[in-house]
Parts: sequence; C-alpha cells; structure tokens
Amino acid sequence: MNTLNIILFTLLMVLVLSCQNQGEKPSANFNGFWKGTRVENFKNNHIVFSEIGDSIHIGHYLEFKGQPFFEKGAGIIKGDSIIYHVDVIRPIPVWGPDGGTHYLKLSKDKNTLEGIFITDSGHKGPLFFKRK
Repeated sequence: MNTLNIILFTLLMVLVLSCQNQGEKPSANFNGFWKGTRVENFKNNHIVFSEIGDSIHIGHYLEFKGQPFFEKGAGIIKGDSIIYHVDVIRPIPVWGPDGGTHYLKLSKDKNTLEGIFITDSGHKGPLFFKRK
C-alpha cells in the first residue's frame, strides 16, 4: 500500500467509527401530560411537556387554594434532566408575577419527575410530577 492509500483507509475508518459512536442515544422522553403530586393546597396541577430536538417547551396549569395559575416556558434537555425558564401568564396575587426556573430529573422508570423551582425573586420549593 502506498502512503495515499494508507491515509485514505485511515480516514475512512475514523469516519466509520465516529458515525457508529454518534448513533442516536435513546431519548429520556419527557413528552406528554404529567400530573403534579405531593404538594398540599394544589388541585388540578397539570403540566404538558413537548420535546423539539434538545429543547423542552411546557404549559403548566394548577389551582392554589381555588385560585387558577398558568405559566409557560422553554429550556433544554440534558440527558435525564430538564432545565427551563417559565413566564407567569395568570399569576396568583399572593405569589406575585415572578417567573422562574425549574430543574427536574427523570426517574429511572421514566414515570416521575422530581426537582425544584427557583423564582426570579429567589423563592424556592420542590416540584414533583407523575406521568399520566
């Protein structure tokens, strides 16, 4: 083999191996309708997730002590976790109009999400969702 053939063969092997290593990793699959759980004073707590590539988009509705609340948001998917910022569309007066950021991790069985929220003004709390 001459030098050109060795170089072409090496480049071809590198290309083949790199394509095999970049195969699609199975998605964590956040898509769908989820129900909020484990939080007192919340009713009708539902969130919808939609994946587009490595982006996540959400719509979240709940009622806190009978008062409706709605927020929408978008963020990123990193493996089995999602991070997204939300904007409050229909605030609850005692909470104020703050949006914030949600950090959620998917369980190994892929049926629950658990994490925290941090509002733009610094309030923090837990988040729990179960796949419907």
